[in-house]
Order: sequence, then structure tokens, then C-alpha cells
Amino acid sequence: MNEHTFHGTVGREIRINHSQRSGVAVVNFSIAINSRRFDKSKGHYVERPTVWKDVVVFGQFAENVYDTLTTGMHVTITGEEVDDSYTKELDEPGRDDVVIRRTKIEARDVAVSLRFQKAQVEKVQRSREQPGDQQGNGRATTAPQPLG
Repeated sequence: MNEHTFHGTVGREIRINHSQRSGVAVVNFSIAINSRRFDKSKGHYVERPTVWKDVVVFGQFAENVYDTLTTGMHVTITGEEVDDSYTKELDEPGRDDVVIRRTKIEARDVAVSLRFQKAQVEKVQRSREQPGDQQGNGRATTAPQPLG
């Protein structure tokens, strides 16, 4: 498994969709990862370019993420980098199709960073009528909200 941990800021409005076949929730968003390094020759820190990572989350987990996160929140994402490449077919004669190479983080865990913000946490109430249901049916009526 190629599990990694990323710390960043939610940088795009979080979108939720549901699979047409199964109804499973799918959430997509991106995080901005900012970093800096100390430049000895200049005697101070130098900001590195922002790195953007796309994140995808599925199922009840996706709904929890959608109900909790907002743009600008500092988060920690743990997950696996997966190939999300595709081929763009060109309609122009004599031109080869273009392969668009990209990756996404398929999140295994998403946590709100408490370094620069506070949060209230509320446990999601799951239905006990369907044991082993990974998606869960019952949800809490209010989601965790950032404070301050």
C-alpha cells in the first residue's frame, strides 16, 4: 500500500455527488500544500510554490467530510495516491489522442487540524437495524462546526 499523509488547506468548494447505480456518496475537493525552506545564503525562509492535491472520499465517510469541511480549513489527509489518468480523444484528423496523466488521493482518514482552529466533534449515529452496513443509514442532525 502506498499510504501517505498530507497537511494542507481546503482550497476549493467541496462537491458531493451520488453514484447513479448504487447511490453511494462521492466527495471531491482539493487541498493546497504550502511549505518553505531556510535559504542559508539569504539568511531567511523562502516560500515554495503551492502544491495542489485532489482528494476523493466515498460512502458515509464522504457525507461526514461534506458536512464538516469548508474552504479554508486546515486538514490532515491520510490516504493512497491513485491513478486518475484518462485519454482525451481529439476530433481533429491526423492528431493523436492525448493522455492526461494525473493522480488523486483516495482518503482513508480526514482530520481537522487544531493547529490554527478549534472544532466541536459530534459522533455520527448509525442505524443498528442493518449490522455490517459500512455506509450507515442514520446521520446526526447537526455536523461538527468549526469554532472561531
